[in-house]
Amino acid sequence: MWDERYSAEEYAYGTNPNKFLEANVSSIPKGKVLSLAEGEGRNAVFLTKQGYSVTALDASLVALNKARKLAEDNGVIVEFIHTD
Repeated sequence: MWDERYSAEEYAYGTNPNKFLEANVSSIPKGKVLSLAEGEGRNAVFLTKQGYSVTALDASLVALNKARKLAEDNGVIVEFIHTD
């Protein structure tokens, strides 16, 4: 189901971070972040650009491939793991 959801060329939820995360990022202590059900990478990329070390997991390989491209396009390194 998720591979199909993320199969379009455009990003299903855009490339900007979730509004809640963006508004509350200052509440997250600096360091390592585990991002579950990351999808196409928008939140992981945002957090990495804020100075966090991010490991992002998702069940959709299609989404993670787009997430890797988004990270590359933004010049950041995120550890992406394909798992359910």
